[in-house]
Amino acid sequence: MKSKLAAAAAILYFIFPMSIVLIILIFTPIMFLSDVSTIRTAGFAGPQTGIAMIGICGLFIGISMLVPALRRMYRAIPWLYAFITIFFINVIIANTALMILNKGYEVTNSTRHTIFLILMIVFIIGARLAMSIYFKKRPVTSVEVR
Repeated sequence: MKSKLAAAAAILYFIFPMSIVLIILIFTPIMFLSDVSTIRTAGFAGPQTGIAMIGICGLFIGISMLVPALRRMYRAIPWLYAFITIFFINVIIANTALMILNKGYEVTNSTRHTIFLILMIVFIIGARLAMSIYFKKRPVTSVEVR
């Protein structure tokens, strides 16, 4: 009975909070270029929703990793752990880059805009290189191996 309740909890957790987290993880990197274009076209900073998105996704991902009953979803769908790990880091990189660009567009100065755009691009390249080197040395494995 306990096993069936744990399986039901994992299924419900995957359907409700994790499906929203998966949608956020997929669409944040896709919408990144649109957000950058909007900020550059408008000429002023956009909304600062990056920390909230990172926090909400991190909370639900963390709960799913900490509660043993919810970890069943990673055993049932083996690619999910690697997907969530890599895409969560992508969300952190994209939202941090948007925060950098927004900081540059707080003041109306075209030189500052250009400097912060270059700084954002350098940050993205550096963070992606660091992520690639890290995952080359420590590949993402499934939850069963851990």
